[in-house]
This record gives sequence, structure tokens and C-alpha cells, in this order.
Amino acid sequence: MPTDPTPAVFSDYAHAPALLAGLAELNFTIPTPVQALVLPAVLEGQDVAGQAPTGSGKTAAYGLAVLQQLDTAQATVQAVVLVPARELALQVQAVLKSLGKHLPNLRVAAYYGGHAMREEVKSMQQAPHVVIATPGRFLDHLERRTIIPNQLKVLVLDEADKLLELGFQEQLATIVGRLPQRRQTLLFSATMPDKVLTLVRSHLAKARVMNVGGDAAATLPVGLSLRGHVLANTEQKPAALYHLLSQPDAGAALVFANTRDRVEELTRFLRGRGLAAEALHGKMLQPERDKALMKLRNGSATVLVATDVAARGLDVTELDTVVQYDAPELAETFQHRAGRTARAGATGTAHLIVTGYERNKLAAWPQTADVQWAALAPPPLPLAAPKAPRPNMVTLHISAGRREKISAHDLVGTFVAVGGLAREAVGRIEVFDYYSFVAVPEGQAAAVLAAMQGAKVKGKKVKVEVVA
Repeated sequence: MPTDPTPAVFSDYAHAPALLAGLAELNFTIPTPVQALVLPAVLEGQDVAGQAPTGSGKTAAYGLAVLQQLDTAQATVQAVVLVPARELALQVQAVLKSLGKHLPNLRVAAYYGGHAMREEVKSMQQAPHVVIATPGRFLDHLERRTIIPNQLKVLVLDEADKLLELGFQEQLATIVGRLPQRRQTLLFSATMPDKVLTLVRSHLAKARVMNVGGDAAATLPVGLSLRGHVLANTEQKPAALYHLLSQPDAGAALVFANTRDRVEELTRFLRGRGLAAEALHGKMLQPERDKALMKLRNGSATVLVATDVAARGLDVTELDTVVQYDAPELAETFQHRAGRTARAGATGTAHLIVTGYERNKLAAWPQTADVQWAALAPPPLPLAAPKAPRPNMVTLHISAGRREKISAHDLVGTFVAVGGLAREAVGRIEVFDYYSFVAVPEGQAAAVLAAMQGAKVKGKKVKVEVVA
């Protein structure tokens, strides 16, 4: 095991050959700063509390350490990752599955609220090696004894600041009290307020506390432009929002609102003005949330209006614009919202729509030091909804998924052979347990839909319809 905290390449670590094969397939060769700092201590078995911003590679940092310790020949829960939101659970699951693709019989499960518990229980005929879960759902499984973590090796608390912000402190204490004491505990957080440090002292043994990324203001993406628009009054906010989203360079946009009622209100408003907008909040059913995210990712929607909780861990990498319609209450919230665009080396713009009073409050935060503030008198809203450009893609719903052993490759083949599409014209595909989504070009959607009626995928007849 090297003692140098900044090895040049992943092969300098004592990773299993199967993990090195997974890294090579993902073209991961050089560790990010957080991976280079954290991995040596974690692989030595130490408890670690790491402060690292979103997009720093922390999931792979703890994921590699977790996967290294697994004995996949044993059908037992050996690692638990607790996260604040369903979207982050699915994102972490995808990362760990990719990294561990060549580990034999690896089972990584994500458990969260919003759907029937019986679906998760049914999937546990063989215990997963890694469980990624929201605290409430994981505690439900502990109480029902559908998860028995007596062979647990590693516990990870991811986005600890958000876990506490959402009120999971008591549930975390209950969960930790029921887990084996002889285990490794890893904690990661974008910020380290007193509450998080108390959590570290309570649940980690002689933890190595590490900070990657410097102060909070420095963690925003390099290619991010920050613009603050100061209005005369709050009544101008809808017109300002419409004005910003109507700009030619707005592209794919994420709009933040503070409540689910405001999310619904703004979604209706934007749709009424001809924009292809979708809503995302915590009270929506899982299929509805999957649909909203899929439509933004594949280009059949151009705007997603969301609450902070729903957007935590949101997996949309190609966002051009973020708009904070409601002013954030905390500096960390501002930073999380703004950092959803300009990720992975891309460029993007984050807008704030504020009154003069709100501007004075936000301007005092170090995180907003680079915001370009200017007065905005938005043009009046048009009396009638204009004819907005139609999205270039349309999403189709297919009534089969993983449970029928259907893969993205199977769907591409069917849409080419039966639907009449060229292979390169098939857009983004996402396969879920009981259904799938396929994006197709808007100009060919009607013909494809007609051709696919009565089609079979892997011998199973499926129903295909446009996602409204």
C-alpha cells in the first residue's frame, strides 16, 4: 500500500484486478483530488470524514473502497450507504454497478420511499452485497428484519449535511445503534457545520477528517457564470422567469422553487406560455418522477421545475441554465443549486431572480461573491401563449423492463427492425423494472408509434405510447 497521498494512477493502489478492469472500461486512470486523498486511508480500514463538493468524485472514492472489501460469494449485506434522496440512491447504485461490473455475482440494491415495500421485499430472495437507501426506508427494513446487517463491514453516510438538514438525525442514531460496532464508517459532506462534526464524533472512531476543494466559495464549477437579476417587486418574477427561459441560449433548464405548490404553479404557468416544462417534487409517485427526469435528459422537455429535496443527486449532466426563482434560505442551498450546471468541464449559467431586499441578504454570503448583479425590468408577458419551438425529441413509454430481461440493446434492435428508425436516430433509452423509455426524433414519432403497435421485444408483446 503506497503512503504517498497523491499516486499518479489507479493501478498504484492495491485494487482487485476486477476493479481495475472496471476502471479501465470507464477510462478512469488518474484519481481526482478527493480520491487521491481519501483512498489510502479508507483502504487501510480507517474511519474517514471527508468534506468534498458535488462532482468531485467522492462516490467513486468510497465506492472503490467498499467494493474492495466485498466477498461476493457470501449472500450477506456487507455495506450500507445512507443518502438523503431517492435520486442520489439511484445515482450511487449506478456508479457502484459500473465500477464493480467485473466482480462476479455482485448485487447492489437501492431502497427508498415512494413505492410499495413489497416490491423491495420481493427482490431480496438473495441478499444484496451493498444496500443504498434513504434512512426512513432502511429503518423500515431493519424493523421488518428484511435486512439483517450482522455481517456489515462498511457504513457510508453520504451528503451528511443534507441528511441532517432534512431531519434524519434521530433515524441515523437509531440505525447506527443497531449495526455491528466492528465496522468501518465513512462520512462525506459538502460542508462541515457543527451538526455534522457532532455526527462525526458520535459515530466515527478516531476519524481522519479531510477537506478537499478549499472553502465553500471555491467549489462552484469553473465554467459557471453567475447572474443576479434585481426586480422592483415580486410581482415581476413570473415575467422575469419567462424572459430568461425564452432566450436563444437557455437550452435545457432547471428552475428551483422552495415548495411543491410553487413547483406545480410554475410548471402550469410555463406550459401555458408554450414551454415544454415538467415538475419534480417529493410528493410525486416514482413513475412520474422517472418520467419527468427522462424527458429533460432526452430533450423532449426543455424545463424542469423542482424543489431542492427532489433535485438532490439529480442525474442530468447537460444542463445549460439554472434559475433560482425563489431565493435560497442558506448559502449552501445557493451553492448546490448553482452547481447543477457547468459540470464536468462544461459551461453554464445560473440565474437568481430577486427583489432588492433579497439581494442585500444574498450579497453578504461569500458564496455569491462572483454574482454579476444588475437591475432587470422584464418585458410584459404576451397576452396569448406564443408558438414555442417544439422539443426535438419525443419520449415513448414501453410496457416492459428489467423484470422481463429486456435491455437497452434489445430496444434499439426492435426500434430499428420494427419501428423503421436508423440506429443513430434512436435517442436516449432508460430501462426500469416494469417499463422503459425511448426517445425518438419528433418528426418521426408518429410513424414510429404506428409501426410499433403490436410489436414484440424478445418475444414479448409490448404496448407503446407517447409520454404526455
